[in-house]
Amino acid sequence: MSLLIYIISFLEWFTTLSIEIIAIRNFTPIIWTNSISTSIILWVILLALSYGYYRWGKNSKINEPEKIKDKIIFNLSVAAFYYLFFTFTLDYFTLSIFIEKTWSYFWSILISSFLLFFIPVFLASQTIPLLSELLKWDNVWEKMWKLLFFSTIGSFMGSILTSIFLFSQIWVEKTATLNSIILTILALILSIKWFKKLNFIYIFNIIILIISLKVIFTNEILDENIIFKKANSYHNIVIYNNLDNDKRIFSQNSGYSSGIDLNSKESFFKYIIEIKNQIIENKYENIAIIWAAGFTLPNELSQYDFVKNIDVVDVDSELKDISEKYFLEKKLSNKINFITKPSRYFLNNAINENKKYDVIVIDVYVWNSLAPQTLTLEFFKSLTEVSDNVFINMITDKKFESNFSLNLMKTLKNAFWNVYYKDVNQLFNDNPKTNFVITNKNISWYKEYSSNKTANIYLDDKNTIELDLFKAK
Repeated sequence: MSLLIYIISFLEWFTTLSIEIIAIRNFTPIIWTNSISTSIILWVILLALSYGYYRWGKNSKINEPEKIKDKIIFNLSVAAFYYLFFTFTLDYFTLSIFIEKTWSYFWSILISSFLLFFIPVFLASQTIPLLSELLKWDNVWEKMWKLLFFSTIGSFMGSILTSIFLFSQIWVEKTATLNSIILTILALILSIKWFKKLNFIYIFNIIILIISLKVIFTNEILDENIIFKKANSYHNIVIYNNLDNDKRIFSQNSGYSSGIDLNSKESFFKYIIEIKNQIIENKYENIAIIWAAGFTLPNELSQYDFVKNIDVVDVDSELKDISEKYFLEKKLSNKINFITKPSRYFLNNAINENKKYDVIVIDVYVWNSLAPQTLTLEFFKSLTEVSDNVFINMITDKKFESNFSLNLMKTLKNAFWNVYYKDVNQLFNDNPKTNFVITNKNISWYKEYSSNKTANIYLDDKNTIELDLFKAK
């Protein structure tokens, strides 16, 4: 009996922490990774856990073990059902709808988190206090501490295995389904062990288990134009053909990260064409590109004889293989070195090793996924320490009127002294946002940035990047 209770506590907390990691990961394509959205999700889940413990205070007055066992099985079953049919089926839709209707990222994240996670976490969280009610015999405190020990180990394993192993092996969607399977199997085992008879909840769990296993072992049916689709630890990746325009798109987190013309096999993104032309004109030999996506820029540059080396930096180690197999459909040149490290770590190493590049290209900024650590004064200054020539692809409002763009440009000026920019999408006048190529080089047809408006400098230690981005949406 004790062993079974400890196994239940381990697996229940395994799923709870796994769900927490999945929740943060699934919100990332819509609201990017930041401390505000993460803290809201964590608060909702911790509130559900706390309220589950609070409600146990009433259940602790139940002296009938059969009723306690019934409640444990019921809670696990409903939580499994909720995760499978609502939480991880409608999470993207729910958050997107609230953002569209309210235009408030804070309230959208808060309300969506409550709807998606509060009920199942609240129900599952009562498992530990309810199990403790079944431990009322000799050495009860020793058994209680063991219960907490196994639940803590379960939470550790749930978070580590989910982020490091499960996301990369079975992907995000099937990891979420796996948690439903664990809770369902627990409920079934307890039903057989404790009651040894068929009942409604037993049949209910059999149905959930069958559906969950079907999701796990069935490959997703893709649209005929979709070549590849995957959600790993870092991105939701979709590669598809737009045959009407003879284009192939490499999409990351619902944004257009790379695109090639199916006839020429070259990028049709204007900022890629602009940066490529600048590199060709200046015949830069040693190049660093931070962010890989579909490898369009390094692939095209590698075809020029004067280019000797291209270091491409990205944290997602799968991107090179995905691009070669499904996007470019060719092996990349030996001139291209793929370095799987975070950008700040890469730059710090390059500075420590006194490594220099002829030019460094920063392409980490997608409007829905702006990493705050790549927007500070320290980051931009580190670029100038590894190269005298910096090109940045940035999407922001056209007139530099938002707090984000004003603060960003002031930060860049303090790092580069002189900042020059070109609107590469200037023909699309109906869109308030645009694609800028920003550089520290004085180039013909580029404008020099200047502004008398009040603005702040983004620092690693103190910045309002996340708040400014929320307002700029």
